[in-house]
Amino acid sequence: MTGKGQSSAAPAAPARQRDPISALVLRLTIVTVAVLLVAAGAASWLSLRSFDPLFQPELARKAQTVGGLLAAQIDRGLGVRIPLDRMAGLDALLAAEVDRHEDIAYIAVTDPAGRIVATAGKPLAGLSSVPAGRLSGPADGRLVSGFVDVENPLGGTGASAGALHVGIDSAFLAKASTDLALDVLSVVIVSVLLIFEVLQLVVNLAMRRVLTLRLLADRAEEGDFRATLPVIPEPAGTQAAGANDDRALEGGVRAALDSVNARHAGLAARVAELRRRLGNDDPRVDRAEAGLAALASRFRFRDPQSATPPPTPLNLVFLRLPVFLFCLSEELSRPFLPAYAKSFAGEVPWLTPDMVVSLPITLFMLIWALSQPGGARFSERWGRARSFTIGALLGSVSLALTAYAGSLFELMLWRCLTALGYGLVLITAQGIVVDHTTPRNRAAGMAMFIGALLAAGVCGPVGGGIIADQAGFRATFLLGAVLALGSGLSVSLLLLRGRSAARPASAAARPAMGSALPLFRDFRFSALMVLSAIPTKIASTAFLFCLVPLLLTADGATKAEIGRVQMMYFVAFILVSPLAASLSDRWQARRGFIAAGGIGTLASCLPIVATQALWGPPLAIALFGLSQALVGAPQLTLVSQIAREGGLQETAAIGWYRLIERLGGALGPVTAMAVAVATSYREAMLGIGLLCGASALLFWILFRTGRPATPATRPQEA
Repeated sequence: MTGKGQSSAAPAAPARQRDPISALVLRLTIVTVAVLLVAAGAASWLSLRSFDPLFQPELARKAQTVGGLLAAQIDRGLGVRIPLDRMAGLDALLAAEVDRHEDIAYIAVTDPAGRIVATAGKPLAGLSSVPAGRLSGPADGRLVSGFVDVENPLGGTGASAGALHVGIDSAFLAKASTDLALDVLSVVIVSVLLIFEVLQLVVNLAMRRVLTLRLLADRAEEGDFRATLPVIPEPAGTQAAGANDDRALEGGVRAALDSVNARHAGLAARVAELRRRLGNDDPRVDRAEAGLAALASRFRFRDPQSATPPPTPLNLVFLRLPVFLFCLSEELSRPFLPAYAKSFAGEVPWLTPDMVVSLPITLFMLIWALSQPGGARFSERWGRARSFTIGALLGSVSLALTAYAGSLFELMLWRCLTALGYGLVLITAQGIVVDHTTPRNRAAGMAMFIGALLAAGVCGPVGGGIIADQAGFRATFLLGAVLALGSGLSVSLLLLRGRSAARPASAAARPAMGSALPLFRDFRFSALMVLSAIPTKIASTAFLFCLVPLLLTADGATKAEIGRVQMMYFVAFILVSPLAASLSDRWQARRGFIAAGGIGTLASCLPIVATQALWGPPLAIALFGLSQALVGAPQLTLVSQIAREGGLQETAAIGWYRLIERLGGALGPVTAMAVAVATSYREAMLGIGLLCGASALLFWILFRTGRPATPATRPQEA
């Protein structure tokens, strides 16, 4: 029985061999990044190791200097015989000095008996005297445990009139050390990602001949013989035998492709001649045309009537760096943009500062959403290279003007122009992927594009926060403008220079008006949009763009700390998204994953709402990123399933899904700030979390699928 079953089984398809070229590129990249990571880690560890021994004496010297200056002022009063307890303005003087120095926790003046005459700082609240034995004790915990006390005697060289005490919080040193360690770790992560992006480009440029041949072979294997091999000029003085062999190989490949297309063109000409001689009614003509049509359906050949040069294969790795640079230019401002917008609140007294914050962010999201269909048509009409460059230049100029915005109106105007450039660049990049991939490898091409976006999401907030803390908002915006300009130049230099301007394919899924009515008549699509897609995007933009930066700023966090918290979203999303997509397909549990993502969004609010601890915001945003990762791929698959079952175009359905989703994103900042005005930032987060949780439960109850959905090709677009 076993033998019979084996003999009747279909032969297994041959296993696809591992690509040795891709494996070599991957190994080179991993080894280089690992070496750089070890070197950066060692240098960072040595720096941190020497931080505490150097920083603690500096704090003590600073406290001694501040105390000496204050003691000199008090001694002048004592010199004219004014007693300590009768010096006017002493408390105000000490309070002003404590407010001026973040590392000084308290300043106190005591008399020789240990009675506190004047004080400033919370640690000494309610303390009226200190036992004389403690005054002569060690500096650590002299007045209050947990604080290092630096003492300055008062009264000059004569009899002591008392002492001035400057207290340094022992936890301040630990916090400063921790902040430095986190900053160093963040810089190492950003450096590794930057090195990875540049290294990928360098390795692929170094192996561009071999990789181009591989791309041609892959296309030919799929039956696409339209492409040709570009002529890559040799650098001067490189006429080695190996180079001549490469030239000969490239010439042979080019000749083989030309020969295949010439033979197809000759066959088509013979069929046309046969039709002319025998007429359209002859069965031999029908058989010949049927054979030619079958050949054309299986293989793709060049159009002999076209004057356009044949296309050349494009290595989409070259797209990563331009997209990464452009997205990084926008992500740099994420930690401080709400605070920057809030600085213009005085110009519109009829709006609350929180509502002012929401205006430029909402306009950015709205313009980005509405510009996508027009941007796709612009990209198809004017060409990919020109469109990408125009979008990058528009983004660069707008970011530079944003740095010098003089009013709220100017800020909103420049943010709208930035959104136009951002949308045009992203839709053009997706069009480049579509133009140079086939259905078989389009998911891998889109993954290359999405990877650049996510890498920028990790690097941008933390890098922008550190730069904003050190150099200010304006310098960070100007750096973003330089990066956006660099992305446009890199496209012209690396990606599309010298390539044929073949008519591009559709840039991405776009909403078709004819498909709107039947699509929205399907209750499942409406439920998916209203109960999942829109609440998910509302939460995404509300949390990341508004509530988290404003909440952390109100709690006294630096821009670098805000950037580190925002980075946790992208880290969690990158780690969880592939696994969630795979499991939702394997278990056919897309409805459950979407419901779990909505309930997880509600749960992610708890660490911020329930605790004031430092670990609350990072944990909350990491959980939020995890919850968002559960939702994306199942939503897209269900949209494709609904379109197929309704006999509609999947691309049109996905276009409507993306448009509605982004319009929901535009609602997020306004919704969050409207709730925050009436309550608080924490309660606004909880309210939006409740919206997502309740919507997820309703979706679970109301949404019903038919047969299991076939997984959609992921990712379709950003």
